[in-house]
Amino acid sequence: MKQMINTTDYAFDVERYRDEADAISFAGNLGMDGFELLPCEGGRDDFFTERSVVGVHLRYFDSWLDFWNGKLEMLSKEYGSFEKVKEIFGGLDRSCILKRFREDLERARKLKARYVVFHVSDVSARELFTYQCRHTDEEVIDAAAELINLLLDGEDYTFDFLMENLWWPGLTMTRPEMTKRLLSQVHYQKKGIMLDTGHLMHMNLELKTQDEAVDYILEKVAEHGNLASYIKGMHLNQSITGAYVKTLITKKDAMPSDYEACSKACYEHVFQIDQHLPFTTPKVQKLVETIKPEYLTHELMSYGRSEHEIKLVMQRAALKGKNL
Repeated sequence: MKQMINTTDYAFDVERYRDEADAISFAGNLGMDGFELLPCEGGRDDFFTERSVVGVHLRYFDSWLDFWNGKLEMLSKEYGSFEKVKEIFGGLDRSCILKRFREDLERARKLKARYVVFHVSDVSARELFTYQCRHTDEEVIDAAAELINLLLDGEDYTFDFLMENLWWPGLTMTRPEMTKRLLSQVHYQKKGIMLDTGHLMHMNLELKTQDEAVDYILEKVAEHGNLASYIKGMHLNQSITGAYVKTLITKKDAMPSDYEACSKACYEHVFQIDQHLPFTTPKVQKLVETIKPEYLTHELMSYGRSEHEIKLVMQRAALKGKNL
C-alpha cells in the first residue's frame, strides 16, 4: 500500500518546502511514499515531478452538469454572467471541459502517476446552502460516465482512474445500485473508486464520534458486496459536522446574491463541513485493514508545514493502533 500526502502546486503549499528534494525528505521522514498532487490555475507546474508524485487529483467543477447539457440560462443565474462562465470553464461548449481535463490527464501521464482522481458530483451554490438539489444521482452519474468515456476511450493511459465519492448528487457510496450504474458505464479497464472517508461521513448527520463514523463507513462498504473490490484508493480524513449542517440548512436566505461574495461564502461553508481532520481513534486501523486500498492519501487540511506534520503524525499513530 502506497501512502501519500495531499498537496497542490499553488504557492500556499509549495512555499512550505525549499525545493522538491525537501518535500521528498519531509514525506519520507513521516513514512510516506510521496504526494497526491492537485494542479491549480497559476500553480508552480515545475515544482513537483515524477520523483515525488504518486497520484494526480484532476481539477473539478462544482456545478457543471447544466453546462454539459447546454442549459446556458441556468449558468448565467449560477455565475452571474456569461463572462464569468467563460472564465471558469474556458468557453461555452463541452469541448472546453474536455480540454481542461485532457490537460490534467497529459500532465499525469508525464508525471508517470500511478492513479488519477475524478469527482463524480454536481452542486450549485444555492444547493450547498439549502441541501435541496435539482439533479439526481442518476443524472450526474450518466453525464459523468459520458464525459469519462470521451476522455479515455482510445487512449493508452496506464494509470488507474479512480472516481471519488462526495456528499452531493452523484457517487455518494450510500447507494450500491448507483455505484454499479457508474462502474458499468465507464469503459476504461483500470477504473476504480477513491473512497473519501470524510465525504461519506457527511452523508450521516447523526454521527457523534469517530468510532461511530468508522462503523458507518464499514457498514456502507459492506452493503456494496463485491463492488467494494473496486475501492483501490482512500482519502483518509474525518469531519463530524452534522450539527453545523443542520444549522446551515435552516438559513435558506443567508446566501449572498453577488457571485464573488457567494463564492467566498461557499468556500467558508465547505471548509466548515469538510474539515479534513486526522483520525485519532485506533479503530481506523480496522477500516484500512478491511478495505485494503492500494493507495492511501492522508488528505488533511493545514495552514503550514509544522501543523501538517503534527496532523500526519496523529493519523499515522492511530493507524498503528495508538489511542490519542
